[in-house]
Amino acid sequence: MTIRRTTALAAAATVLSLTALTGCNDDAPSAAPAPAAPPATTPAATPTTPDAAPTSAPTSAPTSAPASGPAAASASAPASAPAEAPAGGVIDPEQALAQAARTPYAASQDFRTEGGPLVATTTGRINLNGKVRTGRLTESLGAGGGSAGDPVVVTEDATYVKSGSGWRKSPLGDRIADYHGYAKALLALGPAARKGMEEQNGAPAFHLSGTLDLEKMRAVDAEHYLNLKRMGVTSFQLDQWIDAQGRTVRFDQRVEIRGTATRTYGTFRDFGPVEPVPAPN
Repeated sequence: MTIRRTTALAAAATVLSLTALTGCNDDAPSAAPAPAAPPATTPAATPTTPDAAPTSAPTSAPTSAPASGPAAASASAPASAPAEAPAGGVIDPEQALAQAARTPYAASQDFRTEGGPLVATTTGRINLNGKVRTGRLTESLGAGGGSAGDPVVVTEDATYVKSGSGWRKSPLGDRIADYHGYAKALLALGPAARKGMEEQNGAPAFHLSGTLDLEKMRAVDAEHYLNLKRMGVTSFQLDQWIDAQGRTVRFDQRVEIRGTATRTYGTFRDFGPVEPVPAPN
């Protein structure tokens, strides 16, 4: 089995995606080893139950690109003002998510996947909540996540990965996860998933947390869903923080894969209007 690069992942996915360390893809080196044991660097503050969820971002998930990771693939739009909580100081997550569904936006992401000898990072600028999720990313995979990384461009109809001096084009896939869909799945768990107001990066946010059945991932991250299903995963733990406009500001997903604890986590920042993403030259 080869190791698949982060898809947001992108999570970061991202970002997005736990499949950086678990799936199979032609982008990954065939000689890379499968995850063996959880990394010693995984922050101890990672919640194992909803009550233990941290109220601030983990120190290992900086709000800017990690020093050892790649820089974002495109310039960020001017940062918008932090979303403020409505009168009364409490965000209504249902209303916030409904607002976000009507208003596509761009954000910078910094994501990291840990769960064995290799670390995957995804940084960049992505468009979310539109008809198609697009963006410019840099993905790296290696010990400590310190490799130079591969530029990736996701347009409305294809995905391009830098290969040598040129670009390799492939059909549009699920390289960027539907974080809005993840938040809705958590909200559907009922009152127990609503952990309340917390501060994230100096701004108010609403914390959602719970254990989701893997089938809930099918509609929001289909490629990642298939990779985890092949490996016998049936559920995963997710903590997600949204602001007053329903935008995800922090994401923390944990799953056990064949005895190895794997974690994908990161932050979103510098929100702004949707940005054009043309195909690379």
